[in-house]
Amino acid sequence: MTTGSLLAQYKSWLLSVSIAETVAPCTENKTIELVRQRILEEPDLHNILQNDAFQLISCGLQGKAELLPTLQHLGCAFQTLEQAALHLYFTPWRKEFHTIKTYSGHYVHMLEAALPQDAIFQALKRLNYEPEEDGTSLKLQVLPAPQTLVEAALGFLAAQLECNILAELASCSGSTVVNGADLIHERQSWRGEKACMERLQKLVLKLRTASVAKSSTAVDSVNGTSSGEVFYQPQICDHCHEPWHKHVNGGCEMIIDQPVHSNHMESHIQRGDDRFHTQITNVDFVMHDCVFVEKSLEQCCASCHIFHSGVCSIVKGCRGKGHKVTQMTSSEKIQAVMREQGRKYQLHCCLQPGQLPHYRCGHCRQLHYINCKGFQECRRQGHNATMIMLEKDQKLWLQRSLMDLTILCKDTLVHTSKS
Repeated sequence: MTTGSLLAQYKSWLLSVSIAETVAPCTENKTIELVRQRILEEPDLHNILQNDAFQLISCGLQGKAELLPTLQHLGCAFQTLEQAALHLYFTPWRKEFHTIKTYSGHYVHMLEAALPQDAIFQALKRLNYEPEEDGTSLKLQVLPAPQTLVEAALGFLAAQLECNILAELASCSGSTVVNGADLIHERQSWRGEKACMERLQKLVLKLRTASVAKSSTAVDSVNGTSSGEVFYQPQICDHCHEPWHKHVNGGCEMIIDQPVHSNHMESHIQRGDDRFHTQITNVDFVMHDCVFVEKSLEQCCASCHIFHSGVCSIVKGCRGKGHKVTQMTSSEKIQAVMREQGRKYQLHCCLQPGQLPHYRCGHCRQLHYINCKGFQECRRQGHNATMIMLEKDQKLWLQRSLMDLTILCKDTLVHTSKS
């Protein structure tokens, strides 16, 4: 198993575009199809290409609820890395490509939006970039040899195509309940698209029948349990990074174990229906910006895993696509608010009254002002820390942190207290 033919084809494409004025990642059908077919049949080729594809993809998928959008973002990130390698290959004399600013729009929106900081640094180290002490940039230490740059660019292209393959498998197999760990494990274990897809479909069926078996006394009648086939089960949850044995009936404790801030809430949840627990709390739902703007929580799109206000225009598009959009019950609203309260960002001491936050740290759940040393320390420790680019978004993040979230279901609390 060699990569000689892939390198030869990629170099042939490079020769054909060497006179182009702009440098862009490879989109030539012949090259892409050859690389795709080779890694599809031989996923171990990623090891020979030394692109750390599965490791980086695993980092990007960790903690993400939806596989398909996340894989698309990861594909764009690898495409950006391929372009960085090509810039150095075609125009090594251009000094602006010798420094990558970690606060630039391209870095933030293409790389940081898809990968944690450590993973980005790991990928760019292949091109001899090293982070500066202040964390604001990465600098090229020594220009890599042309052959090294070609191999790196090909590796990033292969990683991008791997994201596409994983997305197709997840989509075609209907494996919406399979997490990133399952998907990558089965992809590495099986050769060819058909075999991997069949395996994933069996895994989905296994998980579904196991869920039914738990709630049924006729466990022996469930199909497929007599084959003795052992399916891979991830040890760590993608959402909370806790062992699976800490989960209740398959539900993530990060979602259901949030602090209760109201006696009315607590009593209502205790006697609430189970539909919310089985359909929503097991999935990482998020609140759309409209909820904080309109200060209302009314609708839920089960397909997008997003909560909306009663007047959100996005919901019309969801219904047009055939998504399942429902009106939220009282217990659903309360449970969603409880969970959001646990995820709420706090203002760091660097932010003074009247100032807008410029950065947010997803690990510490804090908002920071520009040039905050605390935020720089977060980045040095590899936290999921990003810049808030637009002023309207800065205002919204500030509003979220200061808002009393109970007003999102205030009518529910009043009704509960009266009853």
